[in-house]
Amino acid sequence: MKQVFLKITENKKIAKDVWLMKLEGDVSAITASGQFVNIKLDGFYLRRPISVCDAESGTLTLIFKAVGEGTEYMARAEVGERFDILTGLGNGYALDRSGDRPLLIGGGAGVPPMYMLAKELIREGKKPSVILGFGSADEVFFKEEFEKLGAAVTVSTADGSLGVKGFVTDAMDGIEYTYFYTCGPEPMLKAVHKT
Repeated sequence: MKQVFLKITENKKIAKDVWLMKLEGDVSAITASGQFVNIKLDGFYLRRPISVCDAESGTLTLIFKAVGEGTEYMARAEVGERFDILTGLGNGYALDRSGDRPLLIGGGAGVPPMYMLAKELIREGKKPSVILGFGSADEVFFKEEFEKLGAAVTVSTADGSLGVKGFVTDAMDGIEYTYFYTCGPEPMLKAVHKT
């Protein structure tokens, strides 16, 4: 764990209630996909835990949903502001279990850590498939970014407005994989585990 002060270089809305924030500074404590950071916000007692979407070359990329006072405060933050951040939290994903064709499953706020994981696996010569689960088409984000990495991407939406109608488990049919990684709400994790 390392306490750092990072400066916002970008903060933009990318989907319904979803924001992408880029910060620059020392990200050396972030060494694995699946780690998270804790952000101190002025006027709030508790830090906000946010999973890491990407961290490289002195840039930290976070994606968060503005659902409460703390994340709404973050959504209003402006370029140039600095945040006090605890970095390098959590153990991250074990890449040695993946096999040649890993499956990455992200649901909503669980999508961001799958991005850095996909990058790491592709760097190792693996061929990941990615399932991104959302409620509706207006909530979808990062589909193109995963495709640009070279991952095979399937989107599922609960209302059927984009991709496979249903949940991530519905999108798993027909995908061959050697191991799966997942991040998302607890009901989704339980459903994937039973599949």
